[in-house]
Amino acid sequence: MRQLACLPANEKEINILSKFAELGLSKSILAALDEAGITEPTEIQQATIEQTLTGRDLLASAQTGSGKTAAFALPIIECLEEPAKKPRALVLAPTRELALQVEEEFKRFAKNSGLKTVTLYGGTGYDKQLNALRKNVDIIVATPGRLLDCVERKYADLSAIEILVLDEADRLLDLGFMPQIRKIISKIPKERQTLMFSATIDNRIQSIAREYMINPTVVKANIDRIDVASIEQRFMHVTEFSKDALLLKLIEEYKMTSVLVFTRTKRKATWAKDRLRDAGIIAEEIHSDISQNQRERTLLRYRNGAFPVLVATDVAARGLDIPTISHVINYDLPEVPEDYVHRIGRTGRAGRAGMAFSFVSEEQRFLVRDIQKLLGQQPEEDVVKKSAAARRFKSRSRRRVM
Repeated sequence: MRQLACLPANEKEINILSKFAELGLSKSILAALDEAGITEPTEIQQATIEQTLTGRDLLASAQTGSGKTAAFALPIIECLEEPAKKPRALVLAPTRELALQVEEEFKRFAKNSGLKTVTLYGGTGYDKQLNALRKNVDIIVATPGRLLDCVERKYADLSAIEILVLDEADRLLDLGFMPQIRKIISKIPKERQTLMFSATIDNRIQSIAREYMINPTVVKANIDRIDVASIEQRFMHVTEFSKDALLLKLIEEYKMTSVLVFTRTKRKATWAKDRLRDAGIIAEEIHSDISQNQRERTLLRYRNGAFPVLVATDVAARGLDIPTISHVINYDLPEVPEDYVHRIGRTGRAGRAGMAFSFVSEEQRFLVRDIQKLLGQQPEEDVVKKSAAARRFKSRSRRRVM
């Protein structure tokens, strides 16, 4: 087992922030936590900080807002101890927004250490980022595309990386970053510690873990804290070919002005959007085939109420915080029960009530049991009756794209 010489000396005499001290964090970090007003570790921090300090690989499931950034930032700062001449920690993030948030956390907690952090992301010029890279940074936080570009141009040196973090690994995969990630990892020493944080640990994540991690500790935190009490849920049993008509029926019947529709594939997202437009409903789509800049523009317009229906794959299920979303429609059920919760959790926010409709085809009926088991409840199940509007919509629909 690999070991990093990063466990601090005896800190048991520290009286402030005793729970953090018991995890093995030193006085300088405790002081930064105290200044930030953080007194107790969250569930994910309690479960992972001590494990990370031992040098073990870690695969953790944690949700947005659970304190996961500090869960890896605090032990990384502890392990690096003091500045060096080359970057020794690398955090890969799916979006520039998340990368900038991670950078802020590192700066906040490392203020007493002298460690330097740089953030690399696309959509902006190189000069500022390259100037920061030349100042002997210790920690790189980056989106994969911009980092790989910097590495291939010899701007960034990854030869001394000791700790690699894949933050929101499921979103990295959803956004199609795996080819860049493989190239980046090939430039990093094999003798390293790898930490992977993901909202869910599905087959894709497990496959990456087997490929790049050594006997990782697996942690699932906050799973039992899912709260969907403010969301009315209904499962609607349908045939695959009646989904388009039912989608229109619900939007018209409930007079939906801010609805998020989830599909299983990118092609279905495009199909559903086009069928809604055929019926005179303004709809847009976001998925991994659409550029990051275009997705951001679409989300901004949706947030501002420029159109009522956004059709998306799971690329939008996490990190999307628009309190005005009144309804979520699962055009297809997700394969992983936790993804169902992330999806419907886009409504019923900020104290508002919400509604979630899920279309259940014959092939997906088995998934309902798994969802109900996770939730510990049985959402209402409907037998669908077609409206006149739905029949008109169906008659206009073209051949289905699967």
